[in-house]
Amino acid sequence: MCAIVGALSSRSIEIALMEAMRDTMVHRGPDHGGVWRSDDKLVCLGTRRLSIVDLRPEANQPFVSSDGRFVITFNGEIYNFQTLRDELLVEGVNFRTRSDTEVLVEAYRQWGKECLDKLSGMFAFAIWDADKRVLFCARDRVGEKPFYYARIGDDFIFASELKALVLWPSFRKKICYPALADFLSLGFVPDPKTIWEGCYKLPPGHCMSVAITPSGEVIQTNPKPYWDFQFRPDDTINDWTPDILSNLQTASKEMAFADVPVGVFLSGGVDSSSITAALSKTSCPVTAFTIGFESEEFDERKWARRVADLYRTPLVEKVVFPEDVSALLERLVWHYDEPFNDYSYLPTFCLCREARKHITVALSGDGGDELFAGYRKYQRLGFRRELHRVLPGSLVRLLSKCATLFLPQKSALEGKVSAYAKDEKAMLTNMVTVGLSASALRKMARGELAEALRHYSHQDAVATLLRNAPPEEVGAINAMRYLDLKLTLAGDILVKVDRASMAVSLEVRPVYLHRDLIDLAERIPAAQLAGPGSSKRVLKGALETWLPKDLLYRRKQGFATPLKSWFRNELRQLIVSASGRNDLNDLLDPQLIGTSLRRHFAGEADLTGVIHSLIFLKTWLAKWT
Repeated sequence: MCAIVGALSSRSIEIALMEAMRDTMVHRGPDHGGVWRSDDKLVCLGTRRLSIVDLRPEANQPFVSSDGRFVITFNGEIYNFQTLRDELLVEGVNFRTRSDTEVLVEAYRQWGKECLDKLSGMFAFAIWDADKRVLFCARDRVGEKPFYYARIGDDFIFASELKALVLWPSFRKKICYPALADFLSLGFVPDPKTIWEGCYKLPPGHCMSVAITPSGEVIQTNPKPYWDFQFRPDDTINDWTPDILSNLQTASKEMAFADVPVGVFLSGGVDSSSITAALSKTSCPVTAFTIGFESEEFDERKWARRVADLYRTPLVEKVVFPEDVSALLERLVWHYDEPFNDYSYLPTFCLCREARKHITVALSGDGGDELFAGYRKYQRLGFRRELHRVLPGSLVRLLSKCATLFLPQKSALEGKVSAYAKDEKAMLTNMVTVGLSASALRKMARGELAEALRHYSHQDAVATLLRNAPPEEVGAINAMRYLDLKLTLAGDILVKVDRASMAVSLEVRPVYLHRDLIDLAERIPAAQLAGPGSSKRVLKGALETWLPKDLLYRRKQGFATPLKSWFRNELRQLIVSASGRNDLNDLLDPQLIGTSLRRHFAGEADLTGVIHSLIFLKTWLAKWT
């Protein structure tokens, strides 16, 4: 696991500048820092390395091929590198190291960009071809590893984190207001946007090339997809249990390979519990790590203990307290680089920090809910599907509108019921809008943000994705799975885990995002995944032989925190400081902010997410602008 950085320029690149950019990310790779520069000084690559596989200095980066033609800076892990290595040995390739980095270089030499189809892993990398004078850049299928880039005049720069790019002398820190609107509505900035104008994320499953001519002209191609999540339902299979259990064991064993200590995150939920079980069944001894709270409503440690006892897995527990939040906020705002509103990053960071005392690699269950329809919203979509089988759509909408008349306005239940009055695309958009609605944001916005909202809404980002998975063609459940994978997983959950873990130099490997499990999930029909009152049907059914039923079928809790209570009590001062005179007033109406705070304190509404977004944004503005 590493941090990568690089530049192509029409002018000489100073090594000291690249080292400074690289070392803003020393937390991602504390074991070694390297820089390579071309003889003409127009190409420069840097790496910070966290040593995981082949710990010898010969595997350090940037890594130069034996003939000097290729130079790579690479962040991630190639899980099937040993299989690819054997394949390349047959082709006559000679290896100097045991690293997956060298395998990746030689795979690119042998197969070009088609090597991406062969890779199983998480990665973001750039390979310089000195003969063709082309830099090839790629990011893994679902976006587990980050890749930011910007074209600034005649320069092309890239890095694992935004904080490295802002050091480039001509980088202009101007807020991208459509990205800010996305944050306030979705809770994060989705690709390809970033919070800075002119700076982008390479989307998951995409690659791009940047060439430099002999005269020094930098020519960049647009990112192109090499993979997409496609629905290939196989209605001939009624029992997916053998495939699911076999794939879980194979993926877990393959992903547990490392030359450093490995553990597992165990929340006590279905996904993390299944990974713990799979590791045990493949004879991979690991230590499990879990997080808890004093509030019993949010504390899942009893379930984690039960699974650990069942599989005789050592368990390390960590309790998060309100004072941890106030102590960590500024540090985490620095690590996350751009506004981010999934406040489960707080316990995630605490979990990673505790685990890093014992291990260097942790396996996790992230991705299971997205691939196997595990959230409660999938039950609602299943209920909608069944309704439309027996009732015309117009009647469903009428009944929904009538029901909302008898529910408290602006209540959570009223919001859910009223969603049935919307068409499928509007309902899906409503489900991913965890912050301010488009109309609420327009009422609250001021200045340049208000001007941007005249031409843009976060609904545009959702609509763009749904063109690839129209609900009228693939069904609402599959359309939601596509949105979850491409939008929420890539922009929220994987970002949360990557920044929290890399902040303490810990590598996290999400087993459910193994290539073979993704391929399997593409084949399972939506009707077998979720329905009224049930979600993640196929996966839970398969795991009945591994885990107790009361754990599998208990109400989904998620990685929730008691932040609502803390904001009303121990962390009230954080809210007070966020509501005073500050840069937020140039973006959002302070009177409407005040109204939201009063409603939250009075118990009229749960506005925890909105309040956290304001606190995070205020802190971010102070630190980065």
